[in-house]
Amino acid sequence: MAYGRTADGGLDELKKRLKDGRTGGAFLLWGAEEYTKDHYAEKLRKVGKDAPVPDFNYAVFDAETRDADGFAEEVLAPPYLWEKRVVELRGVSQTRKGKLKPSDAEKYVLALEDLPDYTTVLLVLRAGEKEKSRDKGMEGLRTLVDGFAKRGLSVEFEQPRTSQLYAWIAKHFAAERTDIASDLPQTLVGYCGTDLYTLQGEIVKLCAVAGGRTLGAADVRTYCCPNESGVFFEVADRILAGDLAGAVHTLSVLQMDRNGVQPAIGYLASSYRLLLLADAARTQGISQGRVAKEQNLQSWQVSRAFANLSKLRRSGIWKSLAEIAETDIAIKTGRADPVPALELLLSKLASFAGTAE
Repeated sequence: MAYGRTADGGLDELKKRLKDGRTGGAFLLWGAEEYTKDHYAEKLRKVGKDAPVPDFNYAVFDAETRDADGFAEEVLAPPYLWEKRVVELRGVSQTRKGKLKPSDAEKYVLALEDLPDYTTVLLVLRAGEKEKSRDKGMEGLRTLVDGFAKRGLSVEFEQPRTSQLYAWIAKHFAAERTDIASDLPQTLVGYCGTDLYTLQGEIVKLCAVAGGRTLGAADVRTYCCPNESGVFFEVADRILAGDLAGAVHTLSVLQMDRNGVQPAIGYLASSYRLLLLADAARTQGISQGRVAKEQNLQSWQVSRAFANLSKLRRSGIWKSLAEIAETDIAIKTGRADPVPALELLLSKLASFAGTAE
């Protein structure tokens, strides 16, 4: 049996259950933020992996290679020389026979109804996969996702807010006993982007060169790798959210000069072209996964574009692309000074943000 149910976003409940050792039941982990999601997924896996004979107490049920009829038997199997057992369900987005069939999904869901207290069933979805379950032709995945949410604990891992991100960075430096200046977290985010895996790697690098001194913004620019593509996705996000000051600040962290303006405009154009592509895909019922695959994009990029469609009318996307093109021409022909032109462009783009049609 599952230990109660809660609505999506139940990270606090997940933490409490892990602390209390109440890990029986079904767990669905999903959302755009992969680092923290993987962290808690591994905590649940360790419930079985920490056993003296982990191979018998942590099992992966791969829907791509195994028949759904065997899932019920797998989750009912008792632990061996241990008190608990974990079964992780994988491969549900695309099985060996194509898309997950609703009939197979129902078998997985039915097996969740009377789980033994010793069994943990884990389903981890990557960024955009839960949203993909709402696409046309994905009825099987939708049935599975809804079944896990209804019979177990569904936990969404959202991209952290700016204040949360800065606190996360400060916490990691403190754990390494490394002092930092107050402006380092925002500089690090502006220079390297918001991906927590990337930030974790850069934090390790900075701690290694600290040598007992207090690290500052200059150290970020000296030792870290700028992620301009990721940063300009962040700039576009801030513009669409109406945070023009935040977008300008992000550019200032990069110390943008006239030579960096042209690539910056190119990155902005790419962000808005992706918005247009996402709008067309949504209209035609094309999944985020297919867009990512066919355009050779990261799933988080596509997921973010789909999410941003709620912040901009289709006409606003076209106006934005037109302004970007006009600014690009003005700079290339010498009619405009690059840096002020880019700042003016950001203001115009922010003015187009609004409720989607």
